Amino acid sequence: MEAHALYDVTAAAIQVIGELAACACLFTPSDSVCLSLRYRDDALRVSLYDGHPRHTHRRLAAACDGRRRSLLLLLACVMEACDGEWGFGSSQEPGDGTRTWAVLPREGARAYGRAA
Repeated sequence: MEAHALYDVTAAAIQVIGELAACACLFTPSDSVCLSLRYRDDALRVSLYDGHPRHTHRRLAAACDGRRRSLLLLLACVMEACDGEWGFGSSQEPGDGTRTWAVLPREGARAYGRAA
């Protein structure tokens, strides 16, 4: 974040990364997760990949999605405060599993940092 002078989004970014990482670590069957950070179009894009494959059975998928959403309630609150977006779905990279993502608009993240 320092290399790109994103000091004003640090508070929100740390909260978002922490929530995504905690959830991914609970779901992944392996001992690793993959984090991606990108800044473009005045927003920080955070993606976290875990090795938990998406369920093909409809009820299992719904139950798993519900559990993931409940674990990410704080993330949802942060994203609402920052006027951002988040979600999750299947991932083909870096291997089969689930990709959870968040988009933090710089303006909203800046305001979150002042309110924290």
